[in-house]
Amino acid sequence: MPPAERPRRPSDEELAAARGKPVPDLVVEPGLKVLFVGINPSLWSAAIGHHFGNPNNRLWPTLRAAGFTPRRFLPTDAPELLELGYGITNFVNRATATAAEIGDDELRAGAPELVARIARLRPRSVAFLGLTAYRTAFARPRAAVGPQPEPVGGTPAWLLPNPSGLNAHYQLPDLARLYGQLRASLDPEP
Repeated sequence: MPPAERPRRPSDEELAAARGKPVPDLVVEPGLKVLFVGINPSLWSAAIGHHFGNPNNRLWPTLRAAGFTPRRFLPTDAPELLELGYGITNFVNRATATAAEIGDDELRAGAPELVARIARLRPRSVAFLGLTAYRTAFARPRAAVGPQPEPVGGTPAWLLPNPSGLNAHYQLPDLARLYGQLRASLDPEP
């Protein structure tokens, strides 16, 4: 399948109108290899209707570098991501300018619904993309990057850094290495 067209940049008005809007989960029922769990959609994602939609977000180059995808996908290539067995959901499905606008109470309140969704979808692995959100939502303040000792929703869980361009603690090579460890834990073929 050829790559999708690069999404256009939303106008300032479209970004403002996207505040608080959801982005539909990218899932199939059941049988995903990995369900990636973001913190919440960005304004850009809600404005264009695609997860990790901002071109500064490093999820797409990270997935390619880690071996999940055969080429660098764009946010609009979501159907192809599903064909490979990977889906996306969020802790909180409400668009904000930054994840810092999501409060601890909101993360904790969303955790039971997220656990139920994971249990229903039964992916082989679930990858939480955001250390602080995971630690807060599941009351695991010492959780470290990598595979987690406790499953979530009956599914083996991984904790990975958020690929947002705002997360300066991890550069693309670091993200590719850490996400690659999850990829290697699956099967030899993406």
